[in-house]
Amino acid sequence: MKSRFSQALGLALIALVPVIPANSQEFLPDPADQPIRPKPGPQLVNKMAATVNGDVITLNELMIKVAPVQSVLMARSPRRGPAYEAQLAQLKSQYLDDLIDRTIIFTEFKDRVRTFPDHQIEDEVKRIVQNVYGGDEEAFKNYLRATNLTRDQFKEQQRKELLVQIVRSQHFGDVAAPKEAELREEYKKWAITSRDRTKDVGTYRRIYLAKNRGSSPRGQLDLAEQLVKSLRAGADFAELAKTHSNDSRAGDGGLWKDIPRTDRNIEFGHILFETPGKEILGPFEDRVGFNIIQVVERKLGPAKPFAEVRDEMKRRVVSEKKKGNFEKWMKKMRSRAVINKML
Repeated sequence: MKSRFSQALGLALIALVPVIPANSQEFLPDPADQPIRPKPGPQLVNKMAATVNGDVITLNELMIKVAPVQSVLMARSPRRGPAYEAQLAQLKSQYLDDLIDRTIIFTEFKDRVRTFPDHQIEDEVKRIVQNVYGGDEEAFKNYLRATNLTRDQFKEQQRKELLVQIVRSQHFGDVAAPKEAELREEYKKWAITSRDRTKDVGTYRRIYLAKNRGSSPRGQLDLAEQLVKSLRAGADFAELAKTHSNDSRAGDGGLWKDIPRTDRNIEFGHILFETPGKEILGPFEDRVGFNIIQVVERKLGPAKPFAEVRDEMKRRVVSEKKKGNFEKWMKKMRSRAVINKML
């Protein structure tokens, strides 16, 4: 009979939510193909963010986790300022706490990490290359170079991630068996977050204000903010797009119909498909301009059918019921650990 750990291994290989890469298309200029990225600075590899029982969490490790979320935050906050800095600081703190917990778990259970067959880890890396980088090995290699990782080091990261996922799914006290309705409800939530994002398609209206038009980039941002206020007060989006938008669809009232998410950059795709509702969104920034959008329709990519992931839904429901017990265990583990934060 398989051990609980071996059973959990199979379930935990379900991947983290992928981030979808940009695939440039014909739009000139296209604000959705101009990703915002934190500016490169000095190498952070040898700087410490925290230590846990003498094990080092580097600032580079932390920023690898923060960077994708920071990228979206930067797009949403074209003026930056104190509110942006406060949100960024909160993000760093949350991710650092998570890395600290992961380090504690790994230290406690690291003897198990070699139980994962190498071929399973390699398969997971290939899945990440396919889902996150559209199968583009060169794009993945660029990521590794940017984060100072070799492929083997990346594989070891995935091995540790898998261990942490499994430990978090382990038994922390008995709970009632999930009911069918609970499994179905969990599946509804899971199907949204675990869908194939490469199949997302959206129809939306957009007003794009290029930074090299008007009086200045600051003037264009001022205008974008004024237009957002007018739109929220009931102004006609199509008419304002015809008057002010600088992109190729201005004459169509800013209408972009059935645009695949993979034709957009990471930030634009996240804002378009991960923001609920159809309110006016923006202005958000890219490298060459400011965007205002209103969603007309989202066609979300498919998820695996319920029958294929029923066991995973059971694990998720049980894990959620045990969350309180897990947190009590983690609190005890944190109290025993020597934790030193440098941020």
